[in-house]
Amino acid sequence: HTPEAACMAKCGFFGRLQRPAPADGAPVAIWRLGAGDLEGIVREGLTSVLERSFVAHLEDLLQSGRAASQRRTCVVRCRLVLDAQGMSVGLIIKRRNLVKRLLALGKAYFPEVNASVTVVRAPKMMAQIWTMVEPFLTPVMRAKVCILGDDFEAGLGAHSGLELSALPAFLGGQASDGDICAAMPVPKGAGVALRSAIKAGA
Repeated sequence: HTPEAACMAKCGFFGRLQRPAPADGAPVAIWRLGAGDLEGIVREGLTSVLERSFVAHLEDLLQSGRAASQRRTCVVRCRLVLDAQGMSVGLIIKRRNLVKRLLALGKAYFPEVNASVTVVRAPKMMAQIWTMVEPFLTPVMRAKVCILGDDFEAGLGAHSGLELSALPAFLGGQASDGDICAAMPVPKGAGVALRSAIKAGA
């Protein structure tokens, strides 16, 4: 692991589950946007590191989908589950540039990665958050989104074809939490420490 990868394993908030979707072998991605310390990432100057890690994650999903498509001899795309617990209107407004940048990366580089985007554990103000995010999505992307609250098992199955057991333990499933970046708070000095580690290894 590079120093950047080690940093993002702790502070990132996305990942692909080791076990694919049982129905068609599609990759399953989990994003913990509500748990991600966007404030700390910006404070420590880690935005570019996050963006590179996010692009690598999207590329991994794309390649995993292609491999599954070849095995199945039909198009197989990722099932994305976005855990919205902890998301707030204030944070989205304050860090809208970073959120817009991540959405733009997904839209520009990999518009057809995902078959479905299921938002779970959405807070009550999610409708307000959605109106802020929706303009940055294409019509195709918007059509793939389903927003669910805390009781999401039935909706998850209907929208994505995934059973609750396929999800990580923190979402009530049986997959390992370790498949996903830990979404830990970014400690003060993390940016300086990372840059020093990169310089030392150069």
